[in-house]
This record gives sequence, C-alpha cells and structure tokens, in this order.
Amino acid sequence: MKPDELFCVGQKAVILKNNEVLILHDPVPPPGVIDLPGGKIQTGERDFIKSLQREVFEETNLKIKVDRPFFTSFWEFSKGSNHRNKGKKIFLLFYYCTYISGEVKISSEHDWFKWVNKKNYMSSFINKNNIFYALTEYFKIVKT
Repeated sequence: MKPDELFCVGQKAVILKNNEVLILHDPVPPPGVIDLPGGKIQTGERDFIKSLQREVFEETNLKIKVDRPFFTSFWEFSKGSNHRNKGKKIFLLFYYCTYISGEVKISSEHDWFKWVNKKNYMSSFINKNNIFYALTEYFKIVKT
C-alpha cells in the first residue's frame, strides 16, 4: 500500500459580471498560463467562503458573492519550476461567484486580466489546463 500524500486545498472563483467572467494571466513560465482569482486555504481558516473572498480581494480588489462549487480538479506543480507553488499538489474547487463591487487591480501574482464570455474565452488559452476545463463546464451550465 502506498503511503498517504498530503496536498493543499485551493479555491478558484469564476466571477460573473455583465455576462463575462474574469481571467488572469500567470507570468511565471510556462508562458500563456491562464488563471482564475483564488488561492489556497490557509492554516486556521475555517470559513472557506471567507477564505475565497479574501483571496479574490487580495488578487483583484473585487468584492464577490460566493455561491456553490461546480467543478473540481487536481494540479501538481513541477518541483523544477520557478513557480511560487513549485512541488505542491493542490486539490481545486471551482465556485460560481457574482461580482459585487470594486475595480480590478491585480496583484503581483498576475500580469494582466481580461473579462471573457462563452464565445471568446477559448482564444485566451495556448494550452488547455484545468482552468480551461472548468470554464468549459461553467459555460455549458450557465446561460450567459
């Protein structure tokens, strides 16, 4: 039997505003990696909704309403990468979210943002990653 492995739990917000959702670009190689606002649940955080709202505000300056999760995935960062999460294994929960207020001001973790819709989101992806598949599922379910 294999020994148990530990992993982090991360949360991502698919934020709906005016029939579009917010995507972010991660500047750390490999190039062209699209991301969503969110992050890992920190030690001591017991309210997962507040944890996601905190992460979204830190990364984007937006206040959001968090609904329910609609998609899960797993991501493992290479131990040899330069990414801030190198070597980490992360189980991800993707949530339906709604924009409440704020003007997007991205943190140093990302270098650009864009609001996309069902018709144009695919063109932002060089490689299909877990974010791509989460948005594909989102746009199948949500009528925008």
